[in-house]
Amino acid sequence: MAKKNNGKYDSGVNIMGSVPNYNVMLDYISDTYGITEGSTGAFEFRTEKSLQRFVSAIESCILKFKNDAHKKLFFDAIADKTFSVQERLVILFWQLTYSNLLFSRITAEVFMKAVYSGRVTIMAEEITSFLRFIKETEEGELDWSEDTIKISGSKYLTIMKKLGLADGAIKKSIVHPVITNNLFVYFIRFIQTVSDDKTLHNPFIIFSFNEEQNLISRLKRIENIPYWDVSQIGNEITIDLK
Repeated sequence: MAKKNNGKYDSGVNIMGSVPNYNVMLDYISDTYGITEGSTGAFEFRTEKSLQRFVSAIESCILKFKNDAHKKLFFDAIADKTFSVQERLVILFWQLTYSNLLFSRITAEVFMKAVYSGRVTIMAEEITSFLRFIKETEEGELDWSEDTIKISGSKYLTIMKKLGLADGAIKKSIVHPVITNNLFVYFIRFIQTVSDDKTLHNPFIIFSFNEEQNLISRLKRIENIPYWDVSQIGNEITIDLK
């Protein structure tokens, strides 16, 4: 485990990578913390300590919200069975980009860069190299052993595989999710709920899995007129939710 320090980053990625079934986890979160009612015994752990570690990981890595609107948006979505299981996992992915800073940074600076550069595979060593870079260049951050850094690199890609965004063993193939229009509408609401930036400079826009021109085209589709207004001055696009 990582040593405790006063840095911005924690080792929650390691715990999240150990959660066995993300589909069941979403139901557990919705039943236990959200708006649905069901069995909270979906997960079986060998010890009470294992259960508490899992609960702690959920609360510290996932259930962080900017405001009540963000919280409602997330819980309504994961309870909405009109979203497929894979769509709900993408919603969880977007939530993690807000709620866990290290997950967000790895995703933005390593994984999404690989996506937008057209690469088809990614390896754990790329993640561990990035973590070493943070450790070496940012004072007080990632004061971890080399073993913990290597575990974190591996666990990050395990999370992405469980989210349906990577596949394979050592060398993971990058999986591009199908962003349906319902999911796209959720994403635009999400990024404007967690950030005040209404333009394409929103820091969360990188997680859209859409190149800028495709994003603009989707924003302007006729079926999205009920959800927002899009205005353009020069190259500057502004999205105003209705």
